[in-house]
Amino acid sequence: MKKKTTQNSSKNMVRSSAKKINMALRKLIFFLILFVLSFVLLRVSGSEFFQDLFKLLAILFGFISVALVIVLLILVFLKVMKK
Repeated sequence: MKKKTTQNSSKNMVRSSAKKINMALRKLIFFLILFVLSFVLLRVSGSEFFQDLFKLLAILFGFISVALVIVLLILVFLKVMKK
């Protein structure tokens, strides 16, 4: 059986809503807190194992935070362009 194809462009478009922006902002704040916490623990830890662990976690949470900043900027840009 053949599927019907419709040309509805509104279904394929990414929409920016206040809910998506708030969710991205909350996740950004959460990962920034984790980044700062792992960075502080990196500085105060004495063991080499924990220094390596917290360095890895700081790098990971830093990259996730940068990705979420990019997502947040895109969502804000889409909201501004919608008006």
